[in-house]
Amino acid sequence: MAETMLAVVKEKKASGVTLKNIPIPKPQAGELLVKVKLASICGTDINIYDWTPWAKSHINPPIIIGHEIVGEVLEINGDNPEGIKIGDLVSSETHIFCGKCYQCKIGNKHICENMQLFGIGRNGGFAQYATIPIRTSWKNDKSIPLEAMSSQEPLGNAVHVVTKAEVTDKIVLVTGLGPTGLCAVAAAKAYGAKKVIAINRGKYRRELGKKMGADEIYDKLPEKYINQMDIVLEMSGNEDAINTAFEAARIAGTVIVFGIPKKDITLNFGKYFIDKELTVKGVFGRRIWDTWYQVSSLLKSGKVDLTKMITHTFPLKDFEKAMEVMKSGECGKIILVP
Repeated sequence: MAETMLAVVKEKKASGVTLKNIPIPKPQAGELLVKVKLASICGTDINIYDWTPWAKSHINPPIIIGHEIVGEVLEINGDNPEGIKIGDLVSSETHIFCGKCYQCKIGNKHICENMQLFGIGRNGGFAQYATIPIRTSWKNDKSIPLEAMSSQEPLGNAVHVVTKAEVTDKIVLVTGLGPTGLCAVAAAKAYGAKKVIAINRGKYRRELGKKMGADEIYDKLPEKYINQMDIVLEMSGNEDAINTAFEAARIAGTVIVFGIPKKDITLNFGKYFIDKELTVKGVFGRRIWDTWYQVSSLLKSGKVDLTKMITHTFPLKDFEKAMEVMKSGECGKIILVP
């Protein structure tokens, strides 16, 4: 094995990243060393690249970015209760939990009070090799397509959203068709929604929404659907879409909020929370490991096919080109090949 590797590094507290050769990391106690087979770009990576206020509050350069990966296990250092073996294909749960705080002890590891984030708070996976904590490594079923293995996190987010909403036999609206919104469409259909309607401003992703199973898709929600949705899944974080979500929900309906706004937003508190008596629930990440089992089941059964939303593949060395396409919005999920 070589001594150095290509990696995407956030070196400075400014926009942009650096592609450079750096030493291959050595797994510390409780870690795996993996050869990264595929990685995929997330909206979070755009925030890091652009050095948004969110990135400034979460990133301390220098750091290797990227958190959606699948890798082949090369080394195992320490206790391995999960029975992971050399040669296994593993993905990383981004939320590295402590296992000791109150939330971890009551089964909420995904909102650990001492959370560390893979590719955000510690070196990640946009590289040829990566180290991953054993406790946050998910052993993949090799019947699942490799591309899907690298994109399980957004599907996991969507499954967490959909299962929290209890969509069976309900009319569901999805606002925003980024990769996680596209996954929400597919997951809502897989979990028995009566009808899934989606809205997205860009035509490209509206077409992808059809492929993922949406029954109806619009650039703007028709007036006839205001106050008619049993459940609304807000996946964009866009202020207009958030207000549309609350307008669309029927009286005593449910709104699940997942998309993170880039700025403070204004809502008619009395109208939505009091007059309409809406149930509003927030979702952060995936439940560990409940959601991962659900995702694996959906992928193995074929009820969800993530390959339908994978539109571009780039070698890792062309990360800048991949980021240009990602920021254009004219794409679904983008895969990087180290």
